[in-house]
Parts: sequence; C-alpha cells; structure tokens
Amino acid sequence: MKHNPDLTSSELANVWSAYMADSTNVCVMKHFLNHVQDPEVKRIVEYAKGLSESNLKALSGIFKDESIPIPQGFTDDDYNQEAPRLYSDTYYLRYLQYFARSGMGIIGMANGTSYRKDIRKFFSMALAESALLYERVVQLMEKKGIFVRSPFIPYPKKVDYIQEENFLAGYLTLHKRPLLAIEINHISNNIEANYIGRTLIDGFVQVAQTKEVRKHFENGVEIATEIIKTLEAFLEESHTSTPYSSDSVISGSTTPPFSEKMMVSMSSALVGVSLSNIGMGISYSMRSDIIGEYTQLMTRVGKYAAAGAKLAIKHGWMEKPPQTLDRDRLIN
Repeated sequence: MKHNPDLTSSELANVWSAYMADSTNVCVMKHFLNHVQDPEVKRIVEYAKGLSESNLKALSGIFKDESIPIPQGFTDDDYNQEAPRLYSDTYYLRYLQYFARSGMGIIGMANGTSYRKDIRKFFSMALAESALLYERVVQLMEKKGIFVRSPFIPYPKKVDYIQEENFLAGYLTLHKRPLLAIEINHISNNIEANYIGRTLIDGFVQVAQTKEVRKHFENGVEIATEIIKTLEAFLEESHTSTPYSSDSVISGSTTPPFSEKMMVSMSSALVGVSLSNIGMGISYSMRSDIIGEYTQLMTRVGKYAAAGAKLAIKHGWMEKPPQTLDRDRLIN
C-alpha cells in the first residue's frame, strides 16, 4: 500500500496559494469571455480559463485526499455576469501576458519547494502550461503588431573588466556610467508591470462602490504612476526608450464586474508581485542611485500592501492561510 507523507509547510502554502490564484483567474476570464470580440483573443482567454479550472479540480483533489478544508477562494458570487465591458481586447492580451510571465516565476518557486512526487508533478505541469500560455499570447501579440519588447542596446565588441570603483556610483557624481543590460531589463520589467497594474486598478477606481475602497485603489494608481516616472527617468537619462505602449482602453462602465473583496485581493496580488520585482531590481542593479530609488519605492509599496491587508481584514474579506500552531497559547 502506497502512502504519501503529509504535505510540508511549503507544499501546503503552495497548493493553497495556487487555489486562490486560480479561483481568481476563473472569475476574471469569465468577465473577459463575456465581452471579448476578437475570435483569436477569445480562444486564448478560453484556454486560460480551462487551465485554471483544471488546476482547481486537481487542487481540490489534493485537499480532499489530505482531509484539509477546500478554500473558499473566489466563486460566481464574486463575479457579476451582467457587468458591461471594462477593458479592451488588447488589455486582455497584456493582462494574460503579464500574469503568465509572473506565474512562471511563482510556479517555478512552488515546484522547487515541493517534495512529494504528486505535488511536484502538479507544479511541473502547471509550469509547462503557463509557459505555453505565455507563448500563445506572445505569438498572437506579434501577429497583431502589439508585442512590446524591452529596449535594444548595442552588442559588446570585446570582453572587458571593470577598472574604476565609480562604476558603482550614482549619487553625488558628475558622470553616471551608462545602464547595464541587466539593469535595463529589471527597470523595463517594473515599468511594464506597473503600466498593466495601473490600468487594472484604474478600472477598479471607476467601478468601486464604497469611498474607502475607491480611495485605496486611487492610492494604488498614484504609487504605480510614481514607480513608472521614477524608473522611466533612468531610461531617459541614458537615451533609452520606454518599453510600453499605452493602447489599453478602459470603458465608461461604472458597474463592478467583481466584488470589492475580489478587487482588493487582486490589487494585493499585484502588490506582492511588485515587491518581488523591485527586490529583483535591487539584487541585479550595481549603481547606487538605482538601488536607492528601488529601496524607497519598496518602502512605499510595502506600506500600501499593509493598508490593503488591513482593509481586507476590516471587512472580513481576507481568507486565513494555513499556519502553524500557537504553542505558547496552547501551553498557557
């Protein structure tokens, strides 16, 4: 008789987080499908929805086998089928491209911190599916002429070594060295992520029904704008183009397609990815002024994350993740 060991803490965290993410995605894809006009975009949205539905079925099976309560996540109660279109077909593709790319990183980490064979198999398949989704989205964007690449720079002509210590300088220097390709990579990724996130949250500002929630989203738009302007300044001073096209249109609808609970959760998920992206930017940057700006941005994004968590807890919207026992409380 085969017996699987209990899920480790990392495996439990991974499957729980995956369930929450996929339940969100099903609701989002339902709204997209309700309004998508381009048949090619529709096929990709249907594919993305099918992946998340399949994942939810597999994850539910894991919870049942382990006698763990299945998370509530997000359901049709969080999706308003009657809501008009809020975003354009082009934005649907940009949203899918961004979340497929982010998903590959998150799922890759989950796969690397899973130990049971069945859990590794699930995340290995999910990783391959995310990569395929990303490829399908990119191919369609290329076909439609809306695929945005990161900036180009000249190829190096020889192998060289850094000789000057001011290579690391950025503050209080008359001449800043040109950006490294790896620095441009992370600056560009952060800019693109915040353009996509800002469009999403701009839509939420428009449809939020309560003043408190609307104000939270307005603060999110303000922070995303600050990140974009701060990082674009580094590209501009190096005469490097900004890697984004503002072609994603928000409709005039004021009817929310999702519950405020779900919209706050989605904004919190964006914040989590943003913190990770900024952290990567810090890790791969060598100029002190870039590191300094990233650090200040991370502090502000972190405060916004805390505000979102407090808002969700206040309204009873935050589902409690798995946690260890409070041993001190049990003893006392």
